[in-house]
Amino acid sequence: MQTSQIRRTFKWILCIYSVFVSAWLYGASGFNDYFMEVWTSHQGLPHNSVNAITQTDDGYLWFATWEGVARYNGLSFELFSRDVKTGIADAGIRTLVADQQNRLWIGGARGGLTLHQDFSWYPQALAKSLINHVLVDHESNLWLAVEGEGVFFRPYLGNNEYGNGRQVLDVGAYRLVQATNGVIYAATSAGVYRVSQTNAEQLSIPSVPDKTRIYYVASDHQDELLIASAKGAWRFDGNTFSPVAEELSGSVVTLIEEDDEGTLWLGTLDKGLARVGYRQVDYIDTQSGLPNNRVISWFQDVEGSIWVGTNGGILRLRTAPFQSVDEQAGLLGNFVRTVLQVPGERFLVGSSEGLSLLEDGQAFPASDDLVARQSVLSLAALDSGDALVGTQRSGVYEWRMGKMRQLYSQGNGLPANEVRALLEDSKGRRWIGTVNGLVLVESDGSMTQINQHNSDLPDDYIMALMEDHRGRIWIGTAQGVAFYDRRNQIKQIDISTYEGAQYVFGFYIEPGFIWMATDRGLLRYDAMQNTLSGIGKPAGLPIDKFFQVIYDHMGSFWLSSNRGIWKVGYVEAHRVASGERHTVNFEHFGEEDGMGSSQANGGSNPAAVSSRGGNLVFATANGIALIRPTALKQLYQYRLPVVVEEVDADGVKVNPKIDKQLGAGVNRVRIKFAGLSYIMPQRLQYQTKLVGFEEEWNYHGNQTVAEYTNLPPGHYEFLVSARYPYGEWNATKHSLKFEIEPLLWQRKDAQLLASLGLLFSIGSLMYWRVHSLKSRQRELAQQVRIKTQALREQSEQYERLAKEDPLTGLYNRRAFDERVRRDFMMASQSLRQLNMAIVDIDHFKQVNDRFSHLVGDEVIKLVAHYLQYTVQPPNIVARWGGEEFTLLIHGDEEEAEKFCQKLLVGVSQLECEALHMQFNLTVSIGLSNALGCSDYQTLLKRADQALYEAKEAGRNRVVKYQEFRIY
Repeated sequence: MQTSQIRRTFKWILCIYSVFVSAWLYGASGFNDYFMEVWTSHQGLPHNSVNAITQTDDGYLWFATWEGVARYNGLSFELFSRDVKTGIADAGIRTLVADQQNRLWIGGARGGLTLHQDFSWYPQALAKSLINHVLVDHESNLWLAVEGEGVFFRPYLGNNEYGNGRQVLDVGAYRLVQATNGVIYAATSAGVYRVSQTNAEQLSIPSVPDKTRIYYVASDHQDELLIASAKGAWRFDGNTFSPVAEELSGSVVTLIEEDDEGTLWLGTLDKGLARVGYRQVDYIDTQSGLPNNRVISWFQDVEGSIWVGTNGGILRLRTAPFQSVDEQAGLLGNFVRTVLQVPGERFLVGSSEGLSLLEDGQAFPASDDLVARQSVLSLAALDSGDALVGTQRSGVYEWRMGKMRQLYSQGNGLPANEVRALLEDSKGRRWIGTVNGLVLVESDGSMTQINQHNSDLPDDYIMALMEDHRGRIWIGTAQGVAFYDRRNQIKQIDISTYEGAQYVFGFYIEPGFIWMATDRGLLRYDAMQNTLSGIGKPAGLPIDKFFQVIYDHMGSFWLSSNRGIWKVGYVEAHRVASGERHTVNFEHFGEEDGMGSSQANGGSNPAAVSSRGGNLVFATANGIALIRPTALKQLYQYRLPVVVEEVDADGVKVNPKIDKQLGAGVNRVRIKFAGLSYIMPQRLQYQTKLVGFEEEWNYHGNQTVAEYTNLPPGHYEFLVSARYPYGEWNATKHSLKFEIEPLLWQRKDAQLLASLGLLFSIGSLMYWRVHSLKSRQRELAQQVRIKTQALREQSEQYERLAKEDPLTGLYNRRAFDERVRRDFMMASQSLRQLNMAIVDIDHFKQVNDRFSHLVGDEVIKLVAHYLQYTVQPPNIVARWGGEEFTLLIHGDEEEAEKFCQKLLVGVSQLECEALHMQFNLTVSIGLSNALGCSDYQTLLKRADQALYEAKEAGRNRVVKYQEFRIY
């Protein structure tokens, strides 16, 4: 089977088997080029509300629901919920965040937080409430957005362990994002904040109340902040805010993300999913395929598919395959010069050997007339539904109901029979572009020749014609471009100012802009500003010459060339042309992507068309390339990951990342694997090989289990590879190494030693037995004495370490809590005599930033030594954490305040040589009295509140907690 036939078969198989649930083609809003699929609880989801979606490094897709987290391999969901193994605190999962090294953070109800990596689970300390989002910052620290509580920071300690959480913002938070420069933004119930470990600053959005609920923050490819709020969506470049879409300014936007092509996607509360283009917003809702109009999550996977989580299930938007149509499909000649859509999803195709009609992937002669069997260069649609046909040697014909009739030639007014461009304008006039000039045919049949001699036409070699929204006729020639205005005048546009551009092969016209495919890239003419700009080699494109530019109504331009087809983002193209960006991202397609030839033809029009049905059709040197902007990249460029999902030995599951030795006497090893592609997983094919047991690869078809029985002892490596039908085996093979240990009697050295031992034991068994027993008795007695002493010393050391801060030698937080709890209970009848103070070193972060963390440690030890010397029993002092110390002070409130004032003065007189007299050492103290406190936690909270007020009042002071304050 030839390549084109294989790929057409591939396309057919994909379209049939890729529908997991159902698919709709949405044509009205601009989503028609996406293939849509829906998953609900009927297809294996544990719950229809999908709160978060992500993909780990191994390729798995994960979905957070209120009934657990579901892992998807393309064929089935595996549910993980609350149990001892996972450490998940509650089945309600709110957030999923993929981290480096194949790690996944899972957060949700009851403050549950769990880290999953490979086959292992690492439960973390609970947060105070529902965790809405998790952020791993550039230093691997954790930031938690907690419902109703705020933002909390947990320092990274190493080995999947994190320190105690510290609140940095006390406003209920929903989402966190970190910019490239390290700045962290928080979406909260009362605005958007810029937060750090020590500070939180609210950002004010113009015309939006400060307390407006912000649902979502994200970063785009330019590292600008994207904001979704109850009052629309916004973009923040670090200095100014700008609305993303004016028409959504009064809508509740639940999320905002940017895809790989620079297109913005917005989830709404009740309007469904919105996609923001350069000048319009497209929607998809329940009437067009969305499971529910409330969008709560969004994700683009590595294959380019977009997953949308709603309250009613998951929607997946993905690309679909393409095909090449040539002579084998009935085309008259493979060298195609022009293509035109006619009523219905049908296309007229002009080649060097005649005019064909393409319908449903099959082509046949467009006319029985022999005149149709000649070289066709150009086509144009007529208002009647018929078409004009420009030929290389015979002028212009009319194609009507399968018949060809000659209209114009050199014999009746054309300056040449070689016609490369045709147009019927909105006034019914016909424009004929030849190699010797332009002809205008009025509605009454009169003809006017326009050339360099009687007009300002830049050249007589006409290659492209198009009418803009103002009725002007744009003319592309071999020496530049001009337009024919309403005053019947030809006016040139000098395009040579951009890299010396000369040839204009094709146009794409939109309100206000004329895009031109030229020999120096894609040029944009701003009709309102009369300015010219371009996208060519200076913007990062590898080549200069492009023949046609068409828009796919999905947010991308497609450019044809002699070296394949190039795809650039529509919005990105405008930004580059406007000077907002310097380079343009692009995708390249050629023969390896299914084109019959990488040489797309140009020099006559139209050589490419974007059909109303969503297909892009290009004329090439080997047929036409019919492309649906979908799964090209996914099918032929994506490196298919393969994972081992489960390993069991004699029915007992093992962790293949840890358990490399399966033990002795294993009879059966079962390995389950999967290829993690989500385009057409049902059609994936597999082959395996067990190195050390097999010499050849074993083909498994679409079976995903390999079993081995009675494997001899030894070292093995299991290899598995996957492919699509008719495709190459993936070069990325998953490897799993393991060892089966021999039984004792199977070891040769054991057999030899057993024989020698048997002979030796016959002569000395009694003597050896008595001697060994006595020796063993003495050894055991000695070991008991040694271990008893070691345990005693270790117990004393553990007891000391459990209560002592290693840096300062003070009580640690645990010991302080125990002492405070005891004293509080003993003072229950005289709480007035019990006080607590929290001492915080002022501006301590500046010490670390200016002098280093080592100097910071010296400052902490200096203050700790002073406090230890000053605070005498029964009062106690402890290091609470970081630069904070806690004091338990016995006596009435006035005595405690005087004591704190003494400490304030004493610290300010301390001198630290490492600070070089460049930093004034002061502290802020928050003081509270136990009277009125139901428990010691309340006493602590009051002291913490007083400390906060001391800092707000300017630091270097003592503030007593007062339950009622008059401001």
